[in-house]
Amino acid sequence: MNKPGSPLLRSTLPFAGILRGSILMLALSLCGCAPLALSLVGAGAGAGISHQVNGVAARTFSEPLPRVKKASLMAARRMSFQFEATDATEKGQVLKGRVADLDIDVELEILSTSVTRVSVSARKNILRLDGATAQEVIVQIERALVSTEMAETGDTKDAQARVTRLENSSPARNPKTRGKTKGDPI
Repeated sequence: MNKPGSPLLRSTLPFAGILRGSILMLALSLCGCAPLALSLVGAGAGAGISHQVNGVAARTFSEPLPRVKKASLMAARRMSFQFEATDATEKGQVLKGRVADLDIDVELEILSTSVTRVSVSARKNILRLDGATAQEVIVQIERALVSTEMAETGDTKDAQARVTRLENSSPARNPKTRGKTKGDPI
């Protein structure tokens, strides 16, 4: 009888190595391709949004947590909802609110004394996340930070230009730019 590694068996299946290699390449190419594609699309979707995966929008700000929390509260007021609870976490805080039929969670994570990561999820139910609303909350937080900076420094020209860029790049406001980067045709 032929053993699995015998030359006779290898000669009867000349394409076995190619077949094994093809299956391996197919398996590797399919593993995790959706999160990679989503993060690449989400990274270019808006000027300030770093990524969006599975309906959760995230952005890192070069601001301390108290300042980002204040901007988050301003963004909630601007969007006509309130945070009902604040939970402490190991690395920061989670602000919990509700608007219409969405539960909004804004996680503020301290990366350093002057850097805060914000992750926003807008959940309709256990299975449905609203990525557009999560992105808009991030945009509104950034607008609130710019407005606060403008009020503190009096530099209205630069701050207003940043606000205008944010408004023009917001995917929730301009669906034609969703998923597009600056160089892509619309």
